[in-house]
Amino acid sequence: MTIFSRVAAFAACALALGFIVAAGEPALAKDPVPYNAQDAAKKYCGRAYNRYCSKVPKGGIESLNCLKQNIARLPGRCRKAVQQL
Repeated sequence: MTIFSRVAAFAACALALGFIVAAGEPALAKDPVPYNAQDAAKKYCGRAYNRYCSKVPKGGIESLNCLKQNIARLPGRCRKAVQQL
């Protein structure tokens, strides 16, 4: 194997790896993890809030208390965020 063919093979592998990394990157960026529990609750608890606490005004302590009262019914990510608040 000549030096030229080795360099060409290395370049092809590096290019293929670059495509694989670039293709996987949008999937990772699609669902960023919230930085704190309050952001997580806003992101993950919307449907649960509408289902169990729709009569409670949004954004106050009453809405948090309502979610805490329904903690067993909440989906996993929402439950984890509410437990951290």
